Amino acid sequence: MVNIMAKHKRLIQYIKILVLATAICLLMFYIKSKSNYNINATFSSDNTLYDNPLIGFAPMADEPDLCENSKFVYIKLTWADWEPEEGHYNIEGLEEMYNIQKWKSEHKHAVLRLICDIPGLESHMDIPEWLYSKTPTGTFYDTKMGKGYSPDYSDAVFREYHRKALEALAEYCNRDHFVSFVQLGSLGHWGEWHAKGNDGEHLMPGQDVCSEYAGLYSELFTNSICMTRRNYDFAIDLDMGVFNDMVGHSEDTAEWLDWLNNGGTQNTSGQELNFKPFSTIGLTRPVGGEFTSSVPMEEILGNGLGDVLQYVTTSRMTFIGPKVPDFTDKVNFAACDSILRRMGYRIYLSRLKMLYNYSSNTLNMSLSFRNSGNAGFYFDWPVTMVIFDKDKNRVFWQGLDLDLRTLSKDDDVTTTVSVPFSDKISDEFYVGIHVTDYDGTDNVTLAQFPAEDITYIDDVQIVYHYPDDNDKAKE
Repeated sequence: MVNIMAKHKRLIQYIKILVLATAICLLMFYIKSKSNYNINATFSSDNTLYDNPLIGFAPMADEPDLCENSKFVYIKLTWADWEPEEGHYNIEGLEEMYNIQKWKSEHKHAVLRLICDIPGLESHMDIPEWLYSKTPTGTFYDTKMGKGYSPDYSDAVFREYHRKALEALAEYCNRDHFVSFVQLGSLGHWGEWHAKGNDGEHLMPGQDVCSEYAGLYSELFTNSICMTRRNYDFAIDLDMGVFNDMVGHSEDTAEWLDWLNNGGTQNTSGQELNFKPFSTIGLTRPVGGEFTSSVPMEEILGNGLGDVLQYVTTSRMTFIGPKVPDFTDKVNFAACDSILRRMGYRIYLSRLKMLYNYSSNTLNMSLSFRNSGNAGFYFDWPVTMVIFDKDKNRVFWQGLDLDLRTLSKDDDVTTTVSVPFSDKISDEFYVGIHVTDYDGTDNVTLAQFPAEDITYIDDVQIVYHYPDDNDKAKE
């Protein structure tokens, strides 16, 4: 009887051990199977990728052949065209002249400049005639710049009507996000904040008046980033970018860069304007400009190309326009491609970490991003992560806590997401990243290397595929 009892106890112990061993094996198998989801993958950027919003050439919006092949369009608007009659703002004429509805439908973005004085071959005015009758205090000029009329920008009546016109223009632009950058025109020849009369006298107002104009732009254009021709101290304090309208002219561009690096001054009819040094401005604020008319384009893209490439890189330019080369001409392709490769941002996913959480049954993902481009990204466009199952059905998505304006080439900016685990993604899934503009109409392509291998599901860029990319990460 004792032996039977002992054998029975041993049998029970054996069974317990067997059950425990089986449980341990099952647990180990379960842990091992889940460990396949624990990854640490790194990625490189492809800086040859520049076909993105807010980068590149910005031809005049009334040149459809060029604009069809660009992400940007440029709107140069005279006050005479904007307000032909007092209080009547010609929105219909503006949209028709510059094909605005067409470009909006094609998800392009715009640069805009309001101008009061464009030197020409014949005497004329670029402000409305009704305004001249109220403020005939300006100067008709005939100089080497050309012929035209320079308003008295200090005139109180002129400034009041200018405020009303600019308020109306800003109200129109603030309806959506089509106009991304607004160059401070209004003052000077071509809206470039320099003007002289027949005897060489300065027609630009002094510091206080110029600062008032800049403050008005900053106050009114809430959906756009403003830019000035030079790095004026008040413009830098208002978080504005800059533009150089002499790209291709080595001496003038060198001087403009010296202002950025070391500061300087500009003479006016009153108190001089001061430039505040900001050598790295392109990392946080846009730098634009256009090719000069004083040098033939053949020379700019030929013997002068080396200087252009250097200055585009050094100043961290994002766009060039409205005077641009004919980049649709195959003869210019190599030169234009070289310029574009040095412009703008290159945002990419630099690292993806994933760890399975047993207690919550989730895949905890850590996503790190960088910007390897010469210039920054200037808007906090929304970024969404999307998970697709093996049949490429969307099973999970979440907006990321990521401000694209903070990205640089030196440090990762990391955000985390917890993805609910299910049978739908147990064998295979895709990780996608979707960057859109505020209106959800335009997408940023991440500069993942190599660019020719970039794939999409719907309009979402795929950055990782399990299990294929998991195997690659282990190699």
